[in-house]
Amino acid sequence: MTSSLPLILREEPFFEATEVSLPDAVRVVTMEFPEVRMDDLPEIFDGHFHLLAQARPIGPGFAVYEGDVTDEFDVTIGFPVAEPTDLEGIDNGTFPTGRALVMSHLGGFDGLGSAWELLMETHFAKGGAVPRAVVEIYVTDPSVVAHDDLRTDLLVLL
Repeated sequence: MTSSLPLILREEPFFEATEVSLPDAVRVVTMEFPEVRMDDLPEIFDGHFHLLAQARPIGPGFAVYEGDVTDEFDVTIGFPVAEPTDLEGIDNGTFPTGRALVMSHLGGFDGLGSAWELLMETHFAKGGAVPRAVVEIYVTDPSVVAHDDLRTDLLVLL
């Protein structure tokens, strides 16, 4: 069963790494942050998701990570939208398409590191190469869902 909200790939969590086709032409608004470190993420998310929310999202927020997340990397955060925006500092675009390996993490963001390790181990065990990017889709909203009930879908773009 597929959700009617863009970027929710299915209602049920992906308890095992599963290869999926990402939807085409999902319109998004984004903000890009080059050469950041993990320690920068709370400030980026807390300081900018509310600005992106002014573009009237129609689905969950996401982050696209490019580069080595153990060092400096680029991150793009955004939301799917029905219409482009002209808000200053916000870019219009489309969500990445193609194939992805996806697995859900249930619980707080502090557990994402171990969930990513498991997904990347599975990806490489299946013969996968270094991914072009990885994505987190924040399926549940941390401002309205309890910490232990959060769901984040992790995607390795193939």
